[in-house]
Amino acid sequence: MRAALLSKFNEPWQVKDVPDPRAEDGQVIVRIEACGLCGTDVHVHHGYIPGIQLPIVPGHEPVGRIVEVGRGVMGLKVGDRVGVSWAQQGCGRCRACQEQREGYCQSSQSWMQLGGGFGELMRAWARGCTIVPEGLSSEDAAPMFCAGFTVMSGFRAADPKPGERVAVIGIGGLGHLAVQVAKALGHEVVAITGSADKVKPALELGAHQAIPAGDDAGKSLMMVGGADVVVSTSNSAKHVSQVLGGLRPEGRLVNLGALDGPIAVDSFQLMFPPRRLVGASQGHRRDLVELLGLAAAGKVKPKLEVHPLQEINQVLDRQAAGKVRFRSVITYPRA
Repeated sequence: MRAALLSKFNEPWQVKDVPDPRAEDGQVIVRIEACGLCGTDVHVHHGYIPGIQLPIVPGHEPVGRIVEVGRGVMGLKVGDRVGVSWAQQGCGRCRACQEQREGYCQSSQSWMQLGGGFGELMRAWARGCTIVPEGLSSEDAAPMFCAGFTVMSGFRAADPKPGERVAVIGIGGLGHLAVQVAKALGHEVVAITGSADKVKPALELGAHQAIPAGDDAGKSLMMVGGADVVVSTSNSAKHVSQVLGGLRPEGRLVNLGALDGPIAVDSFQLMFPPRRLVGASQGHRRDLVELLGLAAAGKVKPKLEVHPLQEINQVLDRQAAGKVRFRSVITYPRA
């Protein structure tokens, strides 16, 4: 098969022929149709993600058709179109696995053990696969398996109530999805951006209001009435620290971004009035399934740059330079 191979950190990925993977017990082989490329892939490229053994085929937002099923696989068959989550299977014995939350297992397996989606074929544990609804393209589905999953779990971690106002800070790869999720679930949405040229796109995505962060993101938010929930996908520790002050009493700030520094929190901001700071990432599989349903219904749609596999190094460079407007997806010819 043709694949992008990472053989040495910080050097271009080699697009070359590598041996086809074969399914072992409990596994499937997926012929990839689309695989998203995001900021985490830049971290992989630089060797910032622990546990990666080189050489490896990266790619953690893959969608495609199952072409081989290993022994013992139940619920999936050849021809099914699936996406593969980062956390695919746990040890099966720890408390997290017993609660069917394999993503929290200390021994969970992912693409880092089996190989990822930047190749024509991918080996995956069947437990890590989720069926993609009909009517949702593979290109649009791919970012849902990392960016979208993270956003949906963060939104659920904030536990927004009917009628509560939701703000999203950081209108990028995750944030542009968060705006759409909050609107699709019936909330008034305020978009906060550090880039003035993203105010108009945020409104086009469905935000009821879009405001620049300004000198103090929290004060800017409070000037337009504050919010009960802030979903932060920003990488700016300064903005995240500030926006806490824009929460209404008993408001929740959920951080989903890899920040460029520590969050500076005044303890009195958490007490008077009471507010909560929450961390979140990909949670229960039901969050992903719910999101895929919203996307299939046309209520959440990623904005994409689509490229063939041979351009993957140029896409990686664009991602590292911050030139990708929202999300990038690598596509493959349909079999």
